[in-house]
Amino acid sequence: MPRTLQLIALATLLLSFSTTRVSAADLLSTQRSEFRRAFDAVEQDKQLPADSRALKDYVLYPYLHAARLTRELQGAPTDKQLSQRIVAFIDAQGATAATRELRHAWLLTLALRSEWKTFLSYYRDDGDAEMRCQNINALLATQREAEVPGLIPTLWLNSDRLPTDCNAIFRWAHDHQVISPELQEQRIRLALKAANTQLARDLLDGLAPQQSTPLRQWISMIEDPLSSIDAAIAHPAVAIDSTALQDGWTRLARKNPDAAIARLPQLIKSRSLNDADASPFLLNLALALAWNRRKEALEYFSKVAPRDMSDQAYEWQARAALWRSDWSLVNKLINAMPSALNSQVRWRYWQVRSTERTQGIDSARAGYQQLVNTEDNYFAALAAARIGVPYSPHPLLFSFDRTTIDKLAGMPDMQRIHELVAVQLTQQAVNEWNPVIAGLSTSEQFAAASLAHQWGWYDQTILITAKQAQFNDYAFLYPRPYDAEVKTASTLSHLPADFIYGQLRQESLYRRDAKSTAGALGLMQLIPSTARIIARQLKRAKPSDEDLYKPEINIPLGAVHLRQMIDSFKGHSVLALASYNGGSTAVRRWLPDATMDADVWIENIPFNETRTYVPRVLWHTLIFEWLQTGKPVNTEAWLKPINP
Repeated sequence: MPRTLQLIALATLLLSFSTTRVSAADLLSTQRSEFRRAFDAVEQDKQLPADSRALKDYVLYPYLHAARLTRELQGAPTDKQLSQRIVAFIDAQGATAATRELRHAWLLTLALRSEWKTFLSYYRDDGDAEMRCQNINALLATQREAEVPGLIPTLWLNSDRLPTDCNAIFRWAHDHQVISPELQEQRIRLALKAANTQLARDLLDGLAPQQSTPLRQWISMIEDPLSSIDAAIAHPAVAIDSTALQDGWTRLARKNPDAAIARLPQLIKSRSLNDADASPFLLNLALALAWNRRKEALEYFSKVAPRDMSDQAYEWQARAALWRSDWSLVNKLINAMPSALNSQVRWRYWQVRSTERTQGIDSARAGYQQLVNTEDNYFAALAAARIGVPYSPHPLLFSFDRTTIDKLAGMPDMQRIHELVAVQLTQQAVNEWNPVIAGLSTSEQFAAASLAHQWGWYDQTILITAKQAQFNDYAFLYPRPYDAEVKTASTLSHLPADFIYGQLRQESLYRRDAKSTAGALGLMQLIPSTARIIARQLKRAKPSDEDLYKPEINIPLGAVHLRQMIDSFKGHSVLALASYNGGSTAVRRWLPDATMDADVWIENIPFNETRTYVPRVLWHTLIFEWLQTGKPVNTEAWLKPINP
C-alpha cells in the first residue's frame, strides 16, 4: 500500500477510535441526565415519557425500577399482581443494594397480610429491629418456635424502646421463660446507663423486690440526684447499688458543683467510705469542677488514688493547672502522666510552654523549634507562633499503585458506585461502598481512596486515608471543589476563602448532602431555621431544607453566619468558631474572669467536639492558605488573647 494511503487509513482508524470514545462519553452523560430526571420524577410522583433504550441499558436502571416499585407499593400495599412483579424483580436482582429499600417496604406489607412463608423466603437480617421482630413473628406463625429462643437476647438487650411489633414476641418470651429475671434486669441496667428512666420503669414489673429496689434507687439518682444523695446521707443503713450511687453523684457534681462540694464529707462519713472507696467520688467531683473551670478542681484531683487516674483524669488535671496559670504544676503533672500520654504532641507542646513561662523564651526556643521542624499539626503551628516564625507544613506525597487502581475501577461494584456518586445518590453509594471496602486489603483500600478522589468523592478519600493514619499529602487531601461558591461567599461575608474552606472541610468533609443528628444540613452544616433568618437578613428567598444541600445556597449563608459570630465576639475568630460548633451561649459561659492566652482557653473547652473542632479548622485554614501561596503561614493571630 502506498505511503499516502497508509497515512489516510491510519488517520481514519484514529478518528474512528476518537469518535467511539466521544460517543461513549456522550452516551454516559445522556444516561446520567435521563436517570436523574426519571429518579426525581418518582420522588415527585410525576409521569414521564417511556424510558429510552439508553436508560434501560444504564447500570443504575435497577435502582430506578426499584424506586418505581416502592412508590407503587405505597399506593397499593395489598396488590397481589404488584407483589408478583416485586418478587420477579428481587429474584432477578438477588440481594443487591438496589433492592434494599424495596425489599424492606415489601416485607412489611407481607407482615401486615400475614404472608409469613413468603416473608421468611425473602427476609435478610440487616440489623433493623422492626424487621427482626417481624421475622420472629413469622417463625412463631409457621410453627418454627424452636428457632426463636436464640434470637430473643440480641433483640431484647437494647437500651431504647423497641417497635410495638415486638410486644407480642416478648410476651411469648416471658411466658416461655426465655426472658429470665436476670435478662430483664440486664436490659433495665442498659436503659439506665443510657438515662432512659421511663423505659426502665416500664420494665420493672414482675421483678422481685430484691432486684427492683436497687433499680428504683438508680432511677431516682438519675431523675433527682440532689434529693437522692441527701437521702443516701440521711439513711446510711439503706444499701444502695454502687453503680447507682456513683451515677447520681456524678450527675450532682456536674449539675451543681457547690452542692457536691458541701455534701462530699457528709457522704464519706455517712457511708463509711475509706480512702479507696472515696477516691472515685473525689475524681468525679474533680472532673466536674475542671469542666466548670473551678479553681477547687486541683485540690480534689490531688486526693484521687493513682489507680483511679485515667488518661482523661490526667489530662483534665493538667488543664485545670493551665487554667490557673500554675506553670510549675503543669510541668510536674505532665511528667507524671503515663509515657504513652505525655509523649503526644499536645502535651509535648504544653511542656515547652511551661518551660517558657517558668524559665523564659530562650530556654523554650529549642523545644518549640523541634515541634516546628518535626510535626504537622495545630500544635506545631502554635509553636511557630510562640517563637515568631511563619510555619510551613511538611508534605509527604502518597504513592498509589496504578495497577491496583485500574483493577478496582474495572470491578462491576465499583463502576456502579461511581455512577451512584455521579448522579448524587450518595447514601446509596455509601451502602454499596462500605461492604466492598471492608473486603479489601490495606493496600487496596488505599488505592480505593485514589479512585474516590478521581470521582470527586472526597469524604471517602479522607476517611480511608485517615483510617490508615495518612494525613500529609495536602494537595491530595485538600481539594477546592467549590471555588466559585466559596468566592461568592467570601465576597459576601468579607472572610478569606481559605478560612471558609477550612470550616467547610471540617463541617462536612465536602459532602453536600451531609446531615447531622441535630438536623444541621449541607456543606456548612446549617440549622434550617438559622439559614432562613440569614436569608431574610440578606433579602434572599427563603431556603427549603432541600435548598440547603445546594452549595450555591449553603456556602454563602454559612459564611455570613460565621461572619456574624465573629462580629458578635468583637472580631475574635477562635470564639466565633467555638460558637459555630458549641453555641454562643456556651461560649459566653466559658469566657474567663481575666484575660487569658487563646491556646489555654481552647485547651479548656469542656465540650470534646468543640475542643477538637476549633484547632482543626485553624489547621485546615493554614493548609489551604499554604497550598494557595506556597509560602510559610504566619500563625501569630492564633495567639490573640481571650478577654473576659
